[in-house]
Amino acid sequence: MANKKQIFSSLVVVLLLVGFPAVSFYYLKQGADYRRSALAEREDFGNMPDLYQFPAVRGELPETLRGAMTVVGWLDPTKEAGTRIYGETLDSLFQQFEESPNLYFTTLILGENPEQVADSFATRYNLPENDMISFLRADERTFARSAEQFKLPLGTYDSPGIQPVVALVDSSLTIVKHYDLARRDQTIGLVQLISLIIPLPEKQEIILDRGKEL
Repeated sequence: MANKKQIFSSLVVVLLLVGFPAVSFYYLKQGADYRRSALAEREDFGNMPDLYQFPAVRGELPETLRGAMTVVGWLDPTKEAGTRIYGETLDSLFQQFEESPNLYFTTLILGENPEQVADSFATRYNLPENDMISFLRADERTFARSAEQFKLPLGTYDSPGIQPVVALVDSSLTIVKHYDLARRDQTIGLVQLISLIIPLPEKQEIILDRGKEL
């Protein structure tokens, strides 16, 4: 009986000293590999053009975007399908990252009355007045030009706002990725990349739609 207890005790010691650390190392390595893989997907589409040239119609840009991450979107209220998807996703993103530092969501608006468009859009999609969120006015020329400068992957005859495509800008003001929010996999990719760089505060799951977990 004593020998059995000694053997059992020895196995427990071996498990504590070797087994648990080995398992922990495995999962830590898996996590590190995943992080490196996700970060490696970032690209370089050049420097972000100056957003401060666009007048703010709701909210304000911070004094500088350097050192922060910025998600830039394009809103054409005449494109109802793209507007709806963009609004619903922006609502979910804001819910998840509301308490995160150094993250901003800014939207370029095309419309005859951009102030009214911004207020209506924000009300419909539960977007409060918050330092993270801003809406900027653009006319037809600057709206289209900005999409070209951000190198949005639009079709030959597409215009910004038809598809809810956003650009992700990193802390060095480099455009690193484009995401089509109409595609679930790309929306998840956007959330995951932001989460790797700016942790989700007190959130255990990635959420795409209000009340729905991915």
